[in-house]
Amino acid sequence: MKKNCLTLILFFMFSIGNVHSNESPDIWDFYKVSKNSVSGGGSDSERESLIERYSKIKLILIDGQVIVDTICFIPYETTTKMTSPLSYWKTPEKVKEYKKIFSAEKIPLRYQFEAIKLPNNDKDDLCLEEGLTDLIRIDNYFVFLTKSDYLITFSKHIEKNNGSPVTYRGFNYKIPNREFSWFGHPMLTNKKIVDDMNKKCDFPDDGSYYNSYFYNECDLNELGFYFSEISETLFDKKKVIYQKGEYQYNLTKKQHEEFDFEIYLNIEKGNKLIDRLSIYKQRILESAAFEQDYYIDKNFKNIWLLNYVGSDSTHDIEKWRHYKIDNSGHFKLLESISCKKRDRQGIVKCHNN
Repeated sequence: MKKNCLTLILFFMFSIGNVHSNESPDIWDFYKVSKNSVSGGGSDSERESLIERYSKIKLILIDGQVIVDTICFIPYETTTKMTSPLSYWKTPEKVKEYKKIFSAEKIPLRYQFEAIKLPNNDKDDLCLEEGLTDLIRIDNYFVFLTKSDYLITFSKHIEKNNGSPVTYRGFNYKIPNREFSWFGHPMLTNKKIVDDMNKKCDFPDDGSYYNSYFYNECDLNELGFYFSEISETLFDKKKVIYQKGEYQYNLTKKQHEEFDFEIYLNIEKGNKLIDRLSIYKQRILESAAFEQDYYIDKNFKNIWLLNYVGSDSTHDIEKWRHYKIDNSGHFKLLESISCKKRDRQGIVKCHNN
């Protein structure tokens, strides 16, 4: 059991997926689920279930498809013909029902809109299995009609600062081929990565993270790939990585259990230990993996550490720290950020220590 779990966790921490496209994608964010159903017979539990299911999902329009990220995809032609509400819903009564609910959601149902029919006669269709029946595009909104009669709305992703569309790395993104160095990864010097990673490294809890278009948006994938070199390296003796006058900086590895070890940075003067700091850790359990990564600047004046935990559904940053090495060869903590576990809304709260 532990071996299988190890394989799964290492896969999500270190695997790299590359899917190539010839065009830039358009992105739509989850906006809301209608407060009421079209028929008026929906329940609060049905609505809450839809919100929980789709709140972290995005729509990606690319290469003639609308991808409901990690769920299903729908063929989409840019030449889709416009239709009128009456042509689409057939009866004035139905049109009145839908106009009422669209108006309540403050999405104007115009005299014409794009209607993307889902293949509802296909028993194996994944969208149908999810209860999605029709897809309508109105201005900057994609609206799903569902079997439960609720509307699920996605809005066009707009950059808050200047209103321009967001550019995602997405399918074209590849993990940079940075050559491994025992000095670690310079990404850790920027404390802004804490909030960024906590936002981008949360995936649906059904194990479909590796299918997600946004999986490669999580920079922890780059760190996992980069530091995998350490897991594959065996050394029983000191590894000297820097020498300055009488001061020697070396690394030692301590194995606690089969899937649990850490690496220390030792500062010695005249073969006498002055100070030491645990800079890299890896601990893999059946349900989660814990890792601490590091970066040491080239002058050996500063060290940055990042601790995070990963499971089959999410990554959480636990702690970020910045140490200074003083002139006497001791580690001094300058700044620290600690984070709580991700809450039910998918939010990770952090604070400076």
